[in-house]
Parts: sequence; C-alpha cells; structure tokens
Amino acid sequence: MLGMLLFLVSSFGADLTVDMLDVGQGDAILVRTEGFAALIDAGPRDADTEAQLKALGVTHLDVVVATHPHADHIGRMPQVLQTFSVGQYVDNGMSHTTKNYERLMAAVEATEVPHRKATNGMTFPFGDEAVFTVLFPGETLLRGTRSDLNSNSVVLRLDHGESSFLFTGDAEAPTESHLLRSQLGDIDVLKVAHHGSGHSSTLPFLETLRPQAALISCGEDNRYHHPYPQALKRLRSVGSLIYRTDLSGNIRALSDGNKIEIFEGSIPELDAVHIVPWPDPEPKTGPVRAPRSDPDGAEVPPSSPARRLSRRAYFAELDATGVELDLTSRRALWRAYRKAWKLAHRMERQARKSASADFVKEDSEG
Repeated sequence: MLGMLLFLVSSFGADLTVDMLDVGQGDAILVRTEGFAALIDAGPRDADTEAQLKALGVTHLDVVVATHPHADHIGRMPQVLQTFSVGQYVDNGMSHTTKNYERLMAAVEATEVPHRKATNGMTFPFGDEAVFTVLFPGETLLRGTRSDLNSNSVVLRLDHGESSFLFTGDAEAPTESHLLRSQLGDIDVLKVAHHGSGHSSTLPFLETLRPQAALISCGEDNRYHHPYPQALKRLRSVGSLIYRTDLSGNIRALSDGNKIEIFEGSIPELDAVHIVPWPDPEPKTGPVRAPRSDPDGAEVPPSSPARRLSRRAYFAELDATGVELDLTSRRALWRAYRKAWKLAHRMERQARKSASADFVKEDSEG
C-alpha cells in the first residue's frame, strides 16, 4: 500500500528511509534503517553530497554502490569515501578512461575500503527486516549495446517486509530485457533508470513491474532534456505516480514494512544545506582586459546579472512566509519565478548591449 503526502509532518512509524538526494543531473540515494546506512551513487563532481549526508546525520556507510562509472554517478564518490567510514564499496567491475574514474579508484585504494564486484544473487542484509539483492549484472556483461556502461549498471532490489524498491542506475532496454527473464514481480517504488531517458523504461518492463511510484533524479533544465516525454507517458500508462527532483528537490520514501509514504518538497534536515546554483568560474590566466568605459570615464557594469535562487533556497524563502500551499501551487510559483528571472536576465543583457553600442557610437562621433 502506498500513501502520498507533501510535507514531513506525519507520525508514520517508519523503519526504513530512502532519500533521493537533490544533486542536480545525477544520482545519489541514501537508504537507512536503524543502525544501517547505504549509499547508491554519489552524484556529479560539483554536488554537495557530503553536506547533505552530514545534515541527515550520517557518520558511517555500511555499503556504498557505484552503479556504473559515469561522472554523474561517481563524480562525488571520492569525497564521500574520504569523508565517511565505509564498510564496503561495490561496483559493476567495469573501468573507465576518465579522470573521475581514476580519482575514484585512487580514493578506494587510499581509504583501503573493501572492494567487491556486484554479481547477480549477491545479497546485503540490512538490519533484521530488510535485504538488498543484486539482480544485475551477471557473470557475463552485456556487450555491443548503445552504452555498455549504462547497460551493465548495478540493479538492486530492496525488500523490506511487504514493501519493495528497485534501483536501476542508468540501465537501458537491453538490461530490462535481461531482467524480464527473471521473476521480477510487482515493485512498489521504482527508481527510474537513466534520469527518465527514452532509452529506458520500456513498456514491457513497466507492465511487468507496475510500480505504484516512480522516482526520477534529474537536473533542472538539464541539457539532455531528461526526463523524456515518452518515458513519462509510459510510466503514467501503468498507473505510476511520478516524483522528480528537478521539480520538487529532495524526495523521501518511508516504509514500515507494510506501507510506503512518499514525501517531496521541504525536508527539514536538508533545508539548511546551502547550494550555490552557479559556482563562480575559476580565475582566468593570461592578460586581463580592462573594463569598458563610457565617454565620461564611468565604468560599464559587468555583464553577469544577479544570481537566481536555487530551488531549495526559493522554497525555503517561500516556507518562511508561513503560507501553506499544496504541491501544485508550489511548483507553479517556482516555474513562474524561473520564467520571470529569465525574462529579466534577457532584458538586462539587451539593455547592456544597447548601452554599449551607444557608447561606441558616441565615441566614434566625438
């Protein structure tokens, strides 16, 4: 049974908590029971994953899983391994040629965390009532797919009493076809593969699982246009309620072993975690160009407008007003704010461009 609420005001007695962290365009999922904690992926390199984990009270991670070695899943993993004590590190056994992967492997070696390759059938007991089971990959990896790294993502099933979760990394259609050969059965909560890409979430797969809730981790206005409309359409066709970090920020699922409740929006422990939406660029080397000036010698203002609030900061300010709004209204206000900011940003740039052109014209006429 699945219950849906907006804010964390319930007295629901949960024994297991799943937090889909808001890390932008990437994945980072924390799973906790009393005395046990596991992290599935760690987000991109510029994510604030450690800060969020600390805010949630994490000091030790029993299991850390890297579903596959793409930067949006392992970019922040070295810092996680260096910040927290870790019982074991698990991956799909595939290497990559990137600096992110090299940094991760260096961190695994430096911290001396036990390193295991995930294989089908491997289990991780998680307290007395929960267990992770590796469903994929098997002994033989998929080859010749659109993306072998994605297609060989570690896929984990989490069973907690009568509740079930499926974590899919960036698994794609070939992975799903392979999984359909096993007895998957219904799933209560699905972590949608590949940020809602059109290469995943095939209809036969979804019709077999029939997840009541589908959680999507993706960055706001991301350049990949995730999630894809066709993936969302397929999820809705099987009756899944869809939750997205790009619209709601952090997402939390609570399970008591019989019932699951999903919360989205403001999570008190994480409201104080500060995210700078666009970090300042690294200082440039080489000659420094003097600022432009008008004919009277006044410096022309710089071309970067005031920063837009991050979604989390905006919702924090909204909550500070004390006005209670439902989720639809909060999302509508956030979209309106983004649209207004973009319009102001565009008008400001046009005004500066026009002013600069006027300076050049006056200077040439003088």
